[in-house]
Amino acid sequence: MIRSMTWLVWPLAALLVPVLASADVYRWTDDQGNIHFGDRPPEGSASEPVEVREPMRAVPLEGADEILERPLRSRDQPAPEVAAAYQVAIASPADGDGVRANDGNVTATLELSPDLDAEAGHRVIWLLDGEAASEGASPSATFEGLDRGGYTLQARVVDAAGEQLGISDTIEFIVLRAAIPRDQQQQQRPQQFPPGGAPSAPQAPSPVTP
Repeated sequence: MIRSMTWLVWPLAALLVPVLASADVYRWTDDQGNIHFGDRPPEGSASEPVEVREPMRAVPLEGADEILERPLRSRDQPAPEVAAAYQVAIASPADGDGVRANDGNVTATLELSPDLDAEAGHRVIWLLDGEAASEGASPSATFEGLDRGGYTLQARVVDAAGEQLGISDTIEFIVLRAAIPRDQQQQQRPQQFPPGGAPSAPQAPSPVTP
């Protein structure tokens, strides 16, 4: 018997829900200035109907459970770094190397993984002492006319729009150039390097006789 009554209650409740949802709601103010809401305002009180909107129905979001389970990131926590498209390393010269180049020309080469996609417009920009010194679709570059001394070198891989796809560590190398033999210096500058003696001092101008 109880089970039969239960089956009867649920259909009746389902029929009553739309009626309750569509019931009128009124607002009135009592003698103390308090605002009240209800479906039956008291007699003798000025009341006004209130428009009641139906609640919004949320649309199920695909993958919502997975999104809610993700851990929250603190504002102070840095954003995760995006993996580079290329692994870039300078193969030569090695960091700290002394490169003997009497003509001042030094060739640098890269190790790239994967290989450079030149068809997609990817290219290598070489930074010598922090300034762009060479650019192209080759994993190597030659720097000409370098004087003796130390230099820094770094390589960046960019796409056709100039967006960085990978970058190498900065290395340091030293250019070693042999000194010019004295006989060659005499041939190039005979006045400064006379044979068999020290460089001649510049001649003072002769006094002008009035």
